[in-house]
Amino acid sequence: MQRMEGSVQTEVGPLRPSELLTMVRRGEIQPETKLRKDDSAWFEARAVGGLFEAAVRQEVQYFCPGCDQRITQPPTKCPRCLRDLGRGEARAVTPSEPGTTANVSGEVAHSQDAQKSVQGWLKNKVRKRPR
Repeated sequence: MQRMEGSVQTEVGPLRPSELLTMVRRGEIQPETKLRKDDSAWFEARAVGGLFEAAVRQEVQYFCPGCDQRITQPPTKCPRCLRDLGRGEARAVTPSEPGTTANVSGEVAHSQDAQKSVQGWLKNKVRKRPR
């Protein structure tokens, strides 16, 4: 990545994809920022397909259900309790939405307030049902 510091142009990198996404989320990389892969020619960041779309996508963090250790996306092995975790076994959390938990299949289960709201809706629906 090329970065201007005053009137001096500096080169930053190499960057891992996660670092690149973090820099886009922070606004350090704009569509016109110059990037390159390895020793290729420089190109604008807007030319990287899906980079800015991925940056606005919510990041999901996974946790072991046995010991609550943060883990990589399943299937994986928990580094703390050494439990083998398959798809659908880990607890997934979207940090940008406090109180929201998502399972690995992407279904979202909201906080207790949302659950109470759904329960209230169901009660009203049952009361209004013709007999």
